[in-house]
Amino acid sequence: MKSAKPSNLRALPAAKAPHGSFLYSDVARELRHRISQKLYLPGSKLPSMGDLTAEFGVSAITVRNALRELSHEGLISGHQGLGVFVREKAPIHRVLAGNPQSSIGDAIARAGHQVRIEEISYEEIQADADLAGELKVRRNARLFRHRKITFADDQPIALHITVFTPAIAKRLRQHLGKEFIWPLLARHGIDIDDLRCEFAAVAASDEQAQYFGLRPGFPLLRVHYTPVDADGVPIFSGITIARSDRFVFEVNLPQRPPESR
Repeated sequence: MKSAKPSNLRALPAAKAPHGSFLYSDVARELRHRISQKLYLPGSKLPSMGDLTAEFGVSAITVRNALRELSHEGLISGHQGLGVFVREKAPIHRVLAGNPQSSIGDAIARAGHQVRIEEISYEEIQADADLAGELKVRRNARLFRHRKITFADDQPIALHITVFTPAIAKRLRQHLGKEFIWPLLARHGIDIDDLRCEFAAVAASDEQAQYFGLRPGFPLLRVHYTPVDADGVPIFSGITIARSDRFVFEVNLPQRPPESR
């Protein structure tokens, strides 16, 4: 299979890169753009290592690092003796790296799918013992629970359940059914200082199976997360239940200076 070689795309001159910058990320960004714009079609072979190093004016190590990043994202796959190919159907690679502007919707779009959100419910509940401890409120305190489903190309792939205190719920309610939570918090000036996450494999309940159109017992991935502000106050309790066959989750933990630990 022949590789696509766009003639109107410029190389990235290494000489103009800022000192200490990671050139592989520039190469990865350009290749990612070409894949998303279908300049490299699904199933097509990427240019050879020699062609890429010549075009971008970088070393083979830089190109390998860029290809490794795209491979981790599920966009490409290498085949020994054959080359590197654009994957026919990339898994959705969700990176949790503390970036408030990045959402699961971005990961879905990056994998080449159309994103849609459908709101299921918004209701007032009372805090049980677990929620009271997690959100630092009294038992039976008023809380608000929101549920929505994320679709990729009209296929339901993730169920989101978020629980808020009344003050936070009032600020976000108007947009909860239309936007993803992380950029929504950033837009309202709600800063996250820390994020606690728990990952678990679960079997789809009857209700969850109905949401996803799957059989009960289908393997799912459950991510339970609690963002915390600078004062140590929990902002909300969130659970995302995702199809384990469609997602790859990555946690990026930045190194903190010793004095801030």
